[in-house]
Amino acid sequence: MSDHSRIVLIDGYGQIYRHFHAIPVLTNSRGEPVNALFGMARFFLGLDEALPNATHGALVLDAGRPARRLELLPEYKANRPHMPDELRRQLPLISEWAAAAGWPQLREEGREADDLIAAVALNCPGQQVAVISFDKDLAQLVKPGEVEVLQPGPKGRLEPFGPAEIEAKFGVPPGAIGDFLALVGDTSDNIDGVPGVGPKTAAALLRQFGTLDALLANPDAVEKPALRETLRHQAGLLRRNRALVALDTRLPDGWTGWEGLRRRPADFTRLTAMAQEHGFRSLEGAIAKAHDRYRNQDLFSFMG
Repeated sequence: MSDHSRIVLIDGYGQIYRHFHAIPVLTNSRGEPVNALFGMARFFLGLDEALPNATHGALVLDAGRPARRLELLPEYKANRPHMPDELRRQLPLISEWAAAAGWPQLREEGREADDLIAAVALNCPGQQVAVISFDKDLAQLVKPGEVEVLQPGPKGRLEPFGPAEIEAKFGVPPGAIGDFLALVGDTSDNIDGVPGVGPKTAAALLRQFGTLDALLANPDAVEKPALRETLRHQAGLLRRNRALVALDTRLPDGWTGWEGLRRRPADFTRLTAMAQEHGFRSLEGAIAKAHDRYRNQDLFSFMG
């Protein structure tokens, strides 16, 4: 892999849902919903412009029920609504577009995308990894020069969510994000935090103690009596929460190494045909431009 290339891991459903909600009404000539497909098609085209050296990568997707976390908390993510049928019908089309664009797809039954992303990111020594996601759980992976998190912004820009941005938002460095989430919980995943402990208190505790282990080992050092007693009584919840938010870094079955994530050249004929089939006239020019860029300065020319 070139020194200037990177492995790009896309938090699949995070992006799919983002585009589904950002483009509320869009149908093709048959009256079928295609808003998420259009958004993802535009996203993939923009990604090759933003990250021209994305020679390896994957669209990473959840698959099945996360058995390990459900065993710890049967109500895990129970507060989330079921996937709308209008979106579910678009998933095969999104998968088809990703394949035509040359992106491998990574999933494993019973595993969440976060865990698979962490597994690849932490098991590809010497390779730079870029994670495309808004998920705060993945902030704990950030390590300058090795793993970066990029968040899609306006006009296709990718905004870095690095150590400075993470500390500004949460008050703790990337390595403390798991302990931070154990303290405050995560309402989006239906994980209760310690009563009375909000983000500022959690950050202050971690600045004082360094780690959750150190806090649990020495609760007497907590200055406020009420908080001290709460933390003593919530030790079990904290340990459970930390296990829930911990990323499972086991590599997926059949893993053959990062070379298994090598991208294929895009099938521009198929992409154009899909754009025409679903009425994405505004994308036809972008596909032609990408094709010209590929011919004139082959995206894969340095892949060896």
